[in-house]
Amino acid sequence: MVVLLINELDTRMADLKKTEFEGKTEEYFRIWIVNLFLSIITLGIYSPWAKVVNTKYLYQNLSIEGHRFDYIAEPIQILKGRIIAVFLLILVAVLSAYFPAVYMVSLIILFLLFPWILNRSLSFQLRMTTYRNVSFDFKGDYGNSFWYFLFLPFLSIFTLYLALPAVLRRASEYQINKTKFGNRYFKSSLLSSEYYVAFFTLMGYLLGVGIVIGILTMVTSANFPVLSVLFLVVGYILIIALSASVWGTIIRNHTFNNSSIPKVASFQSTMEIKPYTGIVFTNVLALVFSLGLAYPWVAIRNMKYLSSTLEVQTEEDIDAVINTIKEENSAVLDEVAGAFDIEI
Repeated sequence: MVVLLINELDTRMADLKKTEFEGKTEEYFRIWIVNLFLSIITLGIYSPWAKVVNTKYLYQNLSIEGHRFDYIAEPIQILKGRIIAVFLLILVAVLSAYFPAVYMVSLIILFLLFPWILNRSLSFQLRMTTYRNVSFDFKGDYGNSFWYFLFLPFLSIFTLYLALPAVLRRASEYQINKTKFGNRYFKSSLLSSEYYVAFFTLMGYLLGVGIVIGILTMVTSANFPVLSVLFLVVGYILIIALSASVWGTIIRNHTFNNSSIPKVASFQSTMEIKPYTGIVFTNVLALVFSLGLAYPWVAIRNMKYLSSTLEVQTEEDIDAVINTIKEENSAVLDEVAGAFDIEI
């Protein structure tokens, strides 16, 4: 019996395939810098083409079992959406200058439209993403998106945000379970306890860093003011890095390890807090001291680490997945969301 279990475990481990990312910093930098230059000299008109080309490079260098991802959005779709979004922003700004009430009414309308915009934005981004020539999709509905992304987070305020980890768990589970790969839905079963582990672990790290930086700053502020400021800057960047890495590592591992596409694929994430904190910390430093020019290096580095820590086990039904998702010719709501600075 033990031998059979060991053999089954060995077989399962052998079936796990790492996601591979083959992008190179120098290649992506050339693409990115040219696209940035063209976007600047065309006053942003070229930016949709830049977005598509940049995203295509990253996606097409990401593969599982030799099959590459792709980004199939058409730049003209995005350009039309952005033009309409900018027009709406200008219209609201002009009307608000003459009729102040218009601004408040616009905010209320935007609040009520948010779940709809969110659903369309997620759907657009996923439909433009393909694997094995099959598109992903998001099938959220207005009521549930309003409930999980607006109403429950608002209610968590009255718990002094102590209920927020449980709220975020519900929102993540809803988002995953409404995501499709072709004609197959993802299935996820997450635990609120893991979100609380991530939350309190993060609070512990931040408290420790805060105490250490506070002591160092007080000790050096009188005689070494420059060193004191340096400690504050380093501490601030470290807090940013820890916030992203501690929460990101624990939640990403839990999410992938408890999600699957039934009879199609399952996942195993093995991120670690210490190396990812180092990556995020040096990424922030590189972006600050390069005035943003290190972005391609940061993007490639991040993609390589994330892909190296994710394994996928595909099953027989992956060849039976049907691409039932029709390409939509409008990216309006996706770009309206971006124009109104709604983070998706």
